[in-house]
Amino acid sequence: MKSIIIFGGAGYIGKHIILKLSKLGYKIIVPYQKPLNEPKLRLLGTTGQIVPFHYTSLKDQKILTLLNKASICINLKTSWDTKKRTYKESIFDFNVELISILNNNNFKKKYIYFSGLGLNEISKSLRSRAILDSENHIINNYKNSNIIRPSIILGKGDQFLSNLLKFFKISFFIPLFVDGNKKFQPVHIEDVCNLVLKCIRKTDSSNKIIELGGPNVFSYKEFYNLIAKKIGKKRVFVPIPMMIAKILIGIINKTPFSPLNLDQLSLFDQNNVVSGSHLDFEHYNMVPQNVSKIITNSL
Repeated sequence: MKSIIIFGGAGYIGKHIILKLSKLGYKIIVPYQKPLNEPKLRLLGTTGQIVPFHYTSLKDQKILTLLNKASICINLKTSWDTKKRTYKESIFDFNVELISILNNNNFKKKYIYFSGLGLNEISKSLRSRAILDSENHIINNYKNSNIIRPSIILGKGDQFLSNLLKFFKISFFIPLFVDGNKKFQPVHIEDVCNLVLKCIRKTDSSNKIIELGGPNVFSYKEFYNLIAKKIGKKRVFVPIPMMIAKILIGIINKTPFSPLNLDQLSLFDQNNVVSGSHLDFEHYNMVPQNVSKIITNSL
């Protein structure tokens, strides 16, 4: 049984990837630092197939042993509690240390790193900058990597669409950050998981950047209109300038009910679509699902 180690495996994307891989017989190691529901995670596979493992740092001997034995390493960790550590410490420095370990342990198998669309050098998002710096470090220092850049990922239980639907059902007025004209290209979680499986199965060892966007490109305003149409409700969209949005989110962040933080808010001020400069679904002979069906299935 091949062993795959997945950092960040307890999150939304991780659980779906684990469910997909467990059905194919892989043994999956899930290192974690924050408390999680281990029994629920183990139920994604057969007895002994999913192995959650608590660790304090990448210097733990058990982690080093697991990394050395694993056939593939997947890193989904692109967010942390910024009250304790900066994005540089928790994202970039983590990747630098992990790549160093993989190289020192002669780890020649594939390293899959989850990034995101819309990254650029002038981004105001500290998280995006840390992820982009991590990408560059991986490409320059590891010889067998797949960097996956998805747009916003949708599917049953995802935070983005689920939270939007809840808000649309209870509020007549819907806030629209900035002017709502920035574009994004939502992609279904199932398509993302199938792409990961194809990456795992490919035996070539060249570095690749893979951009994942669905067949539909929306402005946020167009997407909101589609949701309103799907639920059969008339809604009024209220544009909120970024400066005011920052003040509001800054206040809400002090409560336990904040839907997003200031760094995530900055993503509404930039496009999130495939560039056409890297590999995509078509390269892997895949046709991504229509987003309209995703919304309908989530109602």
